[in-house]
Amino acid sequence: MADFLKFFDQAIRGEDQPALEPYPYQVRLAGSPIASRALQIPTGAGKTAATILSWLYRLKQGEPDAPRRLVYCLPMRVLVEQTSDCARKWTARVAPEVEVATLMGGEIEENWAIHPEKPFILIGTQDMLLSRALNRGYGMSRYRWAAQFGLLNNDCLWICDEVQLLGDGLATSTQLAAFRARFGVFGACPTFWMSATMDSAMLESVDVATTQETITLSEEDFSRKSLALRLHAAKKVAKAPDDCRWPAGLAQFLSTHHQPGTQTIAVVNRVARAQETYDELLKIVSDKSICHLLHSRFRPSEKAGWQTLLDTPPSTPGRILISTQVIEAGVDISSALLVTDLAPWPSLMQRFGRCNRAGELDRAELYWIDRPLLARSKLPQTGDLTEDIARPYDIEELQKAESIIAAVVSGASLDLPRVPFRFVPTHVLRRRDLVDLFDTTPDLSGYDLDVSRFIRSENDRDVLIAWREKYPAQTKDDAPSREELCSAPIHEVAPLLKPAKRRSAKFELATWDPLASKWRKVTDGDDLRPGMILIANAKSGGYDVLRGWDADSARAVPEAPAKHSEEEGNDDEPLTFRRYTQTLAAHSREVLDKMSEISSALKGLGLDAHSEDLLTAALYHDWGKAHAVFQKTVNPDASAEPLAKSRRFGRHERKHFRHELASALALLQSDKSDLSAYLAAAHHGKVRLSIRALPDEDKPEKPNVRFARGVHDGDLLPATQLDGITTTPLTLDLELMLLGMSRRGALSWIDRMLELRDSLGVFRLAYLEALIIAADWRASMEPKEVIA
Repeated sequence: MADFLKFFDQAIRGEDQPALEPYPYQVRLAGSPIASRALQIPTGAGKTAATILSWLYRLKQGEPDAPRRLVYCLPMRVLVEQTSDCARKWTARVAPEVEVATLMGGEIEENWAIHPEKPFILIGTQDMLLSRALNRGYGMSRYRWAAQFGLLNNDCLWICDEVQLLGDGLATSTQLAAFRARFGVFGACPTFWMSATMDSAMLESVDVATTQETITLSEEDFSRKSLALRLHAAKKVAKAPDDCRWPAGLAQFLSTHHQPGTQTIAVVNRVARAQETYDELLKIVSDKSICHLLHSRFRPSEKAGWQTLLDTPPSTPGRILISTQVIEAGVDISSALLVTDLAPWPSLMQRFGRCNRAGELDRAELYWIDRPLLARSKLPQTGDLTEDIARPYDIEELQKAESIIAAVVSGASLDLPRVPFRFVPTHVLRRRDLVDLFDTTPDLSGYDLDVSRFIRSENDRDVLIAWREKYPAQTKDDAPSREELCSAPIHEVAPLLKPAKRRSAKFELATWDPLASKWRKVTDGDDLRPGMILIANAKSGGYDVLRGWDADSARAVPEAPAKHSEEEGNDDEPLTFRRYTQTLAAHSREVLDKMSEISSALKGLGLDAHSEDLLTAALYHDWGKAHAVFQKTVNPDASAEPLAKSRRFGRHERKHFRHELASALALLQSDKSDLSAYLAAAHHGKVRLSIRALPDEDKPEKPNVRFARGVHDGDLLPATQLDGITTTPLTLDLELMLLGMSRRGALSWIDRMLELRDSLGVFRLAYLEALIIAADWRASMEPKEVIA
C-alpha cells in the first residue's frame, strides 16, 4: 500500500509540514473492497480522513467496488461545515475532478444532481440527506424529490457519522441499506456507520439480513505515539457544585474557574439553558468579548464566523464557550476546563473528547452537573430527576449515565468504561412505508406522507424561518435563501400562532403553496411540517442576533443578507421560458445527445437493458409541446416551426396544462414501452404514478369529456419534427386514467406504472428518472442550436 501512503500524505498535510503517515486501520480500510461495515474508532483518531480518503483512493485506482458518489451524513450543521472544509482541501490536492457539495438547512447545491456520471462528495445533515433518500426532500421543490431519491440510493457509498446522535435516523439508515439489497440498485450502495461509542447491536434492524463487519483499532494502532498521547490525555473528573444546576450558578462557576489564555467550555442540553447561562455570564465577567454562545438555532449569517472562532487559539484573556450538543461530536476543539450537563453515557464520552483533546495539556478538568435546571421560576427545585429536567433525553438514560459517571475519576479515553448502548428506535421504516413514499402526488389537501418520524425523534422536528420587513411575500422570487433561514422547533413555533398575553406582537407566518403557485399564510400550528420553509413578519419577533431563536422575544428582527432564490409552482415551466428561443426538433435532438453522453459515461452500472427506453424517452419527452395549447403560449406565429423554448413568458390558457402528460399518452398510443412513457411523463416531477384532474382545473366545454392536467380527451397532437423524425398526428385518449382495463383490454395508467415500479424496484426506477431529468436540464442550460 505504498501508493496509499503517498496519497494520504499528499491529501492531508499542508505546506512546510512533516510527512504524515496514516494509522494502520486507515491503511487496512483503503486496501479492502468497499462494503457495508461499522467503524468503532475513538474520538480524534481520523475516522473522517479514513473513510473519505480510502474511497477517493479506490475511486482513483479504478476499483470496481468504489461507487461514483460518497454521501456523508451528519447529525448537525456545524459538523457539515467542518467536514466539507476538509473534503474540499483533500480533493483539491489529490482529486480535483471530484467535486464537493453540501446539503443542510437552507443550503442546497444542485450541480451534483444534473451530473450523475461525475464523482461527487455530498455532505449534509441527516434531515437533508435522509429526507431526500425517503423521497420527501426537506427545503426543496417537491418536483425534484424523485430525482434525488434515485441518485442517493444508487451508485453511492453512504457514511453515517456520529450514529449515537442520529436517533431514529439510524434505524432508517439500516433499513434503507436492507431495502436496497432487496429491491436492487444500479451499481452498489454500501454504508459505513461510524462512532467512537457505537455498539454493533445499534445496527440491528427489522430487515437487516447480516451482521456488519466491525473495524476497530489494533495493537499496532495503539502503539502510535500521537494516538497514545490522545487516548491517555489527563482529565480529572468530578461532580460540579449543586449551584451549577441553575444558569446563574453555572455562569459563576465558569467565571471563577476559567484560566486566562485557555479555553473553557460548558455543554448544556437545551438551547434555553444555554441562552440563560450566557445571559448570566455577561452580567459578571469584566471582558464580555471572551463569552460566546453556540447552538443550532442561529441563522447562517450569524453562524458565519463560528468556524474561524473555533479554529483560532484563545487570546490572552482566553475564551468561554456556552454551547449545546452542536460541539458534542466531530468538532475539533479542545479545552482546559469542560463542564457538562448530565447526558446519556455515549454523549458524555463524546463531550469529554472536547477536553485536552490531543493531550496537549499536562492537566485538565471535567465537571458534570447532576440536575441540569433552567431558571428557578421555570422548573421546580427537586432532588430527583423528572421528565422535564431530563429533556431532551429519557430519565432512564440519565439515571444509567449517572450511575456510571459517579465512579469515574479520569476522563482519558482509555479509562472510560465501555458500556453497551441499547438503541431502541421509536419508529422503524418498513417496506410498505418506502413503497408508499415512491408516489409524490399530494392528496387533495396538499399534504404528503410525513417522514419526519423516520429522521429524528418526535421532539426534535424543525421548520426553517426567514424574517422579512416586507411581508407577506408576493412572488416565487421572494423565496428565502440559505443566509436567512433559522431552524426553529415546531413545538415552540406552533403556540406562537395562537393569541397570547405574553407577546405584544402577533406571530405571522407564510409558506409557498406549489399547487396554487402562491404564498399562503399559516395560522394553525397543525399545518406546520418538518423542513417547511417559512417567511415571518420581521415585526413578529422570535429571534435575536446574539441569542438566536427566542420564542419569547417580541422585538422586531433585522433582516439577514440574502441571495436570490425562488420556489416552483405546479404551473411553472422553468425549463421552457429561457433567455433564448429554440425549436422542438433542436431541443429534442440535444436532449437525446445528452442522454447518450450520460449513458455512455455510466457503463458498468447495468443500464444496458434500459438504454433503448432512455433514448426513446429523451427524444420524445417534449413531444406534447406540439399541442396547440403549449404552442399558443410560446409561439404566437402559428405557421412557424413548433418551439420548445421561448423568450416569451406566459401562462397556458388551460390551467394546469402539462405537456409531459401529452407526451406520455402519445408514446403509449404509438406502442412505445411503458418505461419510456413513464420517463417522459415524469421528467418534470409533476406527473408520475397517477393521472388526475386538480380541484380547480378548468373543465372542457363539451360535457362528459375526460380531462386531467389541462389535457382533454380527443385533443389533437399534430405531426411534428423530432430530430429528423416526423411524428404522425394523434388524437389523445385519456381512457387509461380510469381504473381497470380499457374497452380494448389495455391496462390503466396506474396499473402499468405500479407494475413498472414493482418489476424495476423503486430505487432503480427513480434513478432512470434522474437520468432523463439530468439530460433535459443540461440541454436546456447549454443549448447549441437556437433561433435567437
